[in-house]
Amino acid sequence: MYNNFMFDAELLGNLEKHFQEKKVLFRKEDFAYIAGKDTFKGKMLGFLTTDYYRREKLIRGGSLVYGYVFRTWTNEVTFTRPYPMWILFSPSQAFKNDPDLFVSILSALQAIELPKRGQSELRKLFTMLNAELSEPKYFLIPEPYAQGHLVYLSMAYHRPCHNNNLKLGINPFIMGASISKEILYLPTKYWDESFKKAYYEF
Repeated sequence: MYNNFMFDAELLGNLEKHFQEKKVLFRKEDFAYIAGKDTFKGKMLGFLTTDYYRREKLIRGGSLVYGYVFRTWTNEVTFTRPYPMWILFSPSQAFKNDPDLFVSILSALQAIELPKRGQSELRKLFTMLNAELSEPKYFLIPEPYAQGHLVYLSMAYHRPCHNNNLKLGINPFIMGASISKEILYLPTKYWDESFKKAYYEF
């Protein structure tokens, strides 16, 4: 179910303030937890990439945005290991004010059909959106699908311990394009009560 209700700039701003206050008291264990490096398997996931080593810096210097999780994939029935999720997100204030803007953009993207030949850019977009093993990072959504907005597509790994009741739709992410091409999920243990209420009781 897509959770498209009760999210606005004020709610995200309060969550950002709450997170910044908590971050002042962070220990190395907190950084490791958010970065997904608190377990052996977590430490091995992505360790050959440059962005892996920038996660702590991203947590320190990034900002919170609404991301729209529209797809996940796993063949596991117990949901204990990290699994990929695909997210639309934007640094634009317009999406903080009204994250429902993602809905019409997603609808346009989901209506794309795979071209039979040619149109390499459209084929690439279709693959990034739909392939089980696609790994887009800050993939810029082109016009007319972005509808005049700056919108990106990324894949990130969701760790079930970060949110054991992940909902498709609006979720909070840490982004910092000048720091890393990864985006990180903000675990529920760092949410304030108003955000939890909006997320779970819509």
